[in-house]
Amino acid sequence: MKNVLKIVCCVSFLALVLNAADMPARGPVGFKVYDTNKDGFISEDEFNSVKAARMSANAEAGMPMRNAGNSPDFASIDTNKDGKITPEELEKGQRQNMQGKGNKQ
Repeated sequence: MKNVLKIVCCVSFLALVLNAADMPARGPVGFKVYDTNKDGFISEDEFNSVKAARMSANAEAGMPMRNAGNSPDFASIDTNKDGKITPEELEKGQRQNMQGKGNKQ
């Protein structure tokens, strides 16, 4: 089981590196960046991996992390609770978060 987890982490990291040029330092991250396996949905692992990579990159660049605790979590964006985020759910969640109306639980 540990080996499977290591492989998944390595594949996710590789996908993130390949998508790094597409990841903005500020503002919303696009759906294509989150959807690292290109299946048309964002899994919780994909969401959390991209979020962690972005926060890490911003911290390493010395960018302020004042609102890091206010960033939406997977559950708040997956509004229909099916375990995956669609492009529409991501757009709606990001829009609500930018307006300060996130539905973070």
